[in-house]
Amino acid sequence: MVVDDEEFCHASMRAILTKAGIDCDKQVDFCISGREAVAQLKKATRNGFSYRLVLTDFNMPELDGIQATKLMRDYLYNHMVPMVDQPSIIGATGHIEDQFIELGTNAGMN
Repeated sequence: MVVDDEEFCHASMRAILTKAGIDCDKQVDFCISGREAVAQLKKATRNGFSYRLVLTDFNMPELDGIQATKLMRDYLYNHMVPMVDQPSIIGATGHIEDQFIELGTNAGMN
């Protein structure tokens, strides 16, 4: 799953993933908000599907990547999904300060 509120970032990730041999039309869900990503993860989990990887922007309006990660982890823990079966959640940001690494890690990012 790719989560970003910028269409340019979706297009960039699509190009990178396609070059890596991933069929983005069949293997990747693209979400435009943290709220959409959380809803998509819940829907997938209810249907017996599990994501292997979530790439999320840190800064998005309404529900940012930090908050979305917390909600995703909480949902998965509450539904007894073992950590080994949970997706890796990677935060993508242009920030370079160490505080953002700590924020992401504390939220449940890998």
